[in-house]
Parts: sequence; C-alpha cells; structure tokens
Amino acid sequence: MKFVSLMLSHEAAIRDFVADFDAAGEDSIPAFFAKPGWSHAYTVEIFTAWSRGERTDGWVPSTTRFLEADGELLGVFNFRHRLTEGLEKFGGHIGYSVRPSARRRGLGHRILAEAKGFALSLGIPRVLLTCSPENLASRRIIECGGGELEDINLVEGHGEVCRYSIEISRG
Repeated sequence: MKFVSLMLSHEAAIRDFVADFDAAGEDSIPAFFAKPGWSHAYTVEIFTAWSRGERTDGWVPSTTRFLEADGELLGVFNFRHRLTEGLEKFGGHIGYSVRPSARRRGLGHRILAEAKGFALSLGIPRVLLTCSPENLASRRIIECGGGELEDINLVEGHGEVCRYSIEISRG
C-alpha cells in the first residue's frame, strides 16, 4: 500500500472508488471534491493546481492523496494548507474517507497518520479535524490519532460538529 496523487492512469480506479460509495448509498465522499461533471483529466489537473495553490476559486490550497493497493484506491485524504474562518468551524485541515468495501481494516488510522505526517512536512504543528458527533468510527480514529475534543458546536448547514485538535510532533 502507498499514498499517491491522482493520476491519469487512475481513471478506472477512481470510477470504481466512486461507485463503491454509490452502491453503499453514500451520496458524498468526504475529502474527495471532484464535481460529477468533471472529466478525469480535468480532475487530475485541478487537484494538482490546488496542491500548488493555483486555481483555487475561493478554496484554500489543498493536497489530495489516495491510499492505493494493487491498483485499487482504498481511501483518500484532503489536507487544507491553511484554514479560513469557515474551515475553523467545519472542515478543518484534514478530511479523509475510506471506501465502504475497505472499512473496518484500520485504514482510517493509516490515512490519518499519513495526513499528520504531511502536516509536519508543511511545518504545521497543530491540525484541526471535524466530524459529526454520530460518526463514532471517525471519532475513534481521530481520538486514537491524538485528537483532543475542543468543543461540539452547531454549524449552520452541517448540524452539530465535533472539533478536534491534534498536536503533531516529530516523535
């Protein structure tokens, strides 16, 4: 298993990744911000531009990486390089997701650890993550990853949101 940027060669793999969420009845994929009408080539182009801080169209610079094994995309994280006031309330630095057919294998922990390492590589010593209070799996992953619950707030358009911070050390 390795973490990779989305590439043109992933066209079939990303189609399968998205189809897995659809088959599970999940209409959105946390941390995967491609629009349904975008071609695969355009998605790769936009993700690359976002990671360089280009073509953000009101978004903050962000980097998206996928966990790949044997050509299959198992999970994804999106790391926001800086936070806006809105991201401080909902979204945070790190969003991640594991495809439904690959859950309950510890991959969420692996993805969060990689995202924390990415934060450290950017010189960001503290990260913020958010999730729904009802998302017990995500809460466990965040807490096992060193997350400390800062608060639970009502955020317009999102309902109640848990905000966690993680201090990252070279340890």
